[in-house]
Amino acid sequence: MTIEQLSQVALSPAVWAMCCIVLVGFILKKVYEQNDKQEERLTNLHDEYRVESKERENKLMEHLAESNEIQRKTAQSLVQVEKSLVSLEQGLNTLDDRVTIIERNNN
Repeated sequence: MTIEQLSQVALSPAVWAMCCIVLVGFILKKVYEQNDKQEERLTNLHDEYRVESKERENKLMEHLAESNEIQRKTAQSLVQVEKSLVSLEQGLNTLDDRVTIIERNNN
């Protein structure tokens, strides 16, 4: 082939169309590869976040159980304090009644 023939072939619309098709195919291949990598990365992140979330949930449930136990003990203590206060109040009332009786007898 001569240079003139090569020049005509290079300038023909069929060659440019083929070049464009090859270029578009290459670009699409790269885009799909990048999308696959991005999808895999996002899937891995999602899995990691799911594991972290589960660990966080377990820790929160443990803390909630501990808090509930502490509240139960606090409620029991308050009941005991209330009983002690009632008993003390009754003792003071009895003492007050005795003091009143003694004062009446002395007068």
